[in-house]
Amino acid sequence: MAAAFLLFANCYSIAQTKTLDSLKNALPKAEGKDKIITLLELCWEYRFVNADSARSYGLTALNLAKKEKSEDLQAEALNNIGVTYEAQGNYDEALAYESQALALRTRLGDSSKIANTLNTLGIIYDERGDYEKALSHYFDARKIYERLQDDSKIAMVLTNIGIVLRAQKEYGKVITYYRQAMAIYQKLGNKFGQAACHSNLGAVYLSLAQYDSAIHYSLLASEEFEAQQVRQFLPTTLSNAAIAYAKSGQTEKAKFYFARAKKLHEEYNNKKELSFTLSQLSRLEARLGNKKEALAYGELALNIATSIKAMEQVMQAHEALAETKAQASDFKGAYEEHIEYSAAKDSLFQQQKSKQLLELQTKYETNKNKQEIALLDQENKLKAAAIERNYFIIGTLAALLAIFALLVYVWRYRARQEQKAIAQQQKLRMRELQINSVIESQEQERKRFAADLHDGMGQLVSALQLTVQSIKNSRDQEKTISLVENSEQLLNDIQAEIRNIAFNLMPPTLMKEGLVPATKELIRRINQSAKIKSEVAVHDVADRLPDLIEISLYRIIQELVSNIIKHSKATYLTLSFTGYGDEIVLTIEDDGIGYNLASFQNSKQSNGWRTIQTRMQLIKGQIEFDTVVGRKNNTVTITVPLKVAKEQTYSEL
Repeated sequence: MAAAFLLFANCYSIAQTKTLDSLKNALPKAEGKDKIITLLELCWEYRFVNADSARSYGLTALNLAKKEKSEDLQAEALNNIGVTYEAQGNYDEALAYESQALALRTRLGDSSKIANTLNTLGIIYDERGDYEKALSHYFDARKIYERLQDDSKIAMVLTNIGIVLRAQKEYGKVITYYRQAMAIYQKLGNKFGQAACHSNLGAVYLSLAQYDSAIHYSLLASEEFEAQQVRQFLPTTLSNAAIAYAKSGQTEKAKFYFARAKKLHEEYNNKKELSFTLSQLSRLEARLGNKKEALAYGELALNIATSIKAMEQVMQAHEALAETKAQASDFKGAYEEHIEYSAAKDSLFQQQKSKQLLELQTKYETNKNKQEIALLDQENKLKAAAIERNYFIIGTLAALLAIFALLVYVWRYRARQEQKAIAQQQKLRMRELQINSVIESQEQERKRFAADLHDGMGQLVSALQLTVQSIKNSRDQEKTISLVENSEQLLNDIQAEIRNIAFNLMPPTLMKEGLVPATKELIRRINQSAKIKSEVAVHDVADRLPDLIEISLYRIIQELVSNIIKHSKATYLTLSFTGYGDEIVLTIEDDGIGYNLASFQNSKQSNGWRTIQTRMQLIKGQIEFDTVVGRKNNTVTITVPLKVAKEQTYSEL
C-alpha cells in the first residue's frame, strides 16, 4: 500500500533554517517562561530534522515547566515529546506522552489544545493500524474545531480521516475529500497543504492501479516539497512514484526513486516508512531475480516493523518475504510467511469502517512568536528616537511628501475613473455576450423542440390519422379490432413522447421535488440507455434550494454530462452534492480521456461553455476543471454560495 501524508495540528514552517537559527540565538538570552517557550519551539521545529535533538529540547522544557509550576507549558512539552517519538515510529512511548498531555489539557479546559492532542493520538493509532481508535480521536477533535470555527484545523482532520478511509479502501470518497481539501488550501494560499493533498492523491491513484496519475501527482508533490525546502516529506512521495514505476514495468526508474527514499528515511530515522520502502525494494529485487538482496531487504523490513509494533508494515514485510521465498523455490518458507501475512492482515483490517462525512470550511489562523514581537518593538523604539532627533528634517520632508501625495492622489483618481469607464464597457460587452448566448441557447432549444414535435409527435399523429381513417373504411370486424389496438399503441407512444419532450423542457421532478431528485431521475434515464454507468452521492444538502440555483445547476449538469457521454469515452460517471454551511459543492468525476480545456472554452462551433459561464455568473459560483490531455480521469468542481437572489422563477430561466 502506498504511503500517505498525515497532518499535525501545528503548522510546519517552510523557512525552517531561519527559524531554527533565530531560536538558537534567542535561547541563551531567554529566561523563565520565555526560555521554556523557546525550547518548545526548538523541539517542534527539530521533530523531523533530528528527533533525538528535538526530544532533548522537549525534556529540558518539561523539567523547567515543572519547576515553574506551569501546567500549560508542561502539557505543551508532553505533546511535543510524544510527536518526536511518533516521528521515529516509537508508538508506545508516543502514546504514553500524548495521553499525559491530554489528561493535563483536559483538566486545564483548553479546547483548542485538547483537539490538537486528540488529532496527534489519532495519527499514532492510524500508523499502528488501529483504525477504529484513530477515527474515534479524529471525530472528537473535529467536533471541537467545528465549535471553535477553526477552519484550517477542520480541513486538516478531513485529510487525516481520508487517509484512514483509504486504508479501508473507500477510494471514491477519499478522492472527493482530498479535492475538497485542495480547494480550501488553494483559497488560503497554503502551498504546503496543496503539496500534501497532491501527495495523498498520488497514493490513492496508486491504490487504484492508475499509475500514470499516481506518478503525476507524486512527482508534482515532490517538486512542491523541494521548492518549499520541506525535505523530510520527500521520501513518501518518492516511494509512491517508485511503486508506480515498478507496477508499470519501469524498473530502473523504480530502483532510482526507492534508493532516494530509503536514504532519506534513514537520514530522518523514520522507522515506519523505512520498513515500508524496504518491503517494496525486497519485492522488486525478487522480481528481478536478485534473491539475496530481496531476502535481506525483507528481513530488515520485518525487524524494524516488529520493533515499533506497526501492524501494516509487519503485514507488508511478511508478504514481501513470502513472494521472495516462493521465487527461490523455498515453498515451505513461503507458506509460513504467507500464514504470518494473513494473520497480520486479519488483525489489521478487522476494524469497523466509518461512513461519517465531514464539513469543510476555509479559514487559516497563524500566531506570531514572542521573540519576533520583541524585536519589532525594539525597532519601533529606535525609529521613534531617530524621528525625535531629526524632527525638523522630517517636518520638511513631510510637507514635500504631502504635496507629492496630493499629486499622486489626483493621478490615481483619474486612473481609477478611466479604469471604471473601461470596466463598465467590458461589463456591457460581457452582458451583451451573455444575452447573445442565452438567445442562441433558446433558439437551439426551440429548434430541438420543433424537431421533436415534427420528427416524433408529427409522425405518430400522422400514423394515428391513417389508422383512424382505416377504421372508418373498414368493414371487417377482425381488422377493425386490430386497427383499434394499433390506435391504442400509437396513443401510448404519443403520451410517452409528450412526457419526454416535457421532461427535456422542464422536468416536473425539478419543479416539484428539487435539484437532487431531478438529477437522480436524469442519471436513472442515462443508466437505462446503457451508454454509461452513473451514480449520484448526496451529503448534507437541503431538500430544496433557491429556484435560481436549482435550475442553473441542473442545466449545467445536463451540458457537462452530455459532453462526457459524447466525447470522453467514459464508462463510469459520479456526481456528488455536498453541503458546507452557506455553500454547496458539486463534483462530477468520470474515467474518460482528458481533453483540451482551452479548445472547449474557445470553441466557436458550440455555445455550451458560454451557456455554462452565463449560468455560473447568475448564481455567483466558481467552476474548476482537472483534466490533462492524454491522461484518464477528469473532475469538474463547482462551488455555489447559497445566498443568491431568489426573485427569478423557473419561467424566467
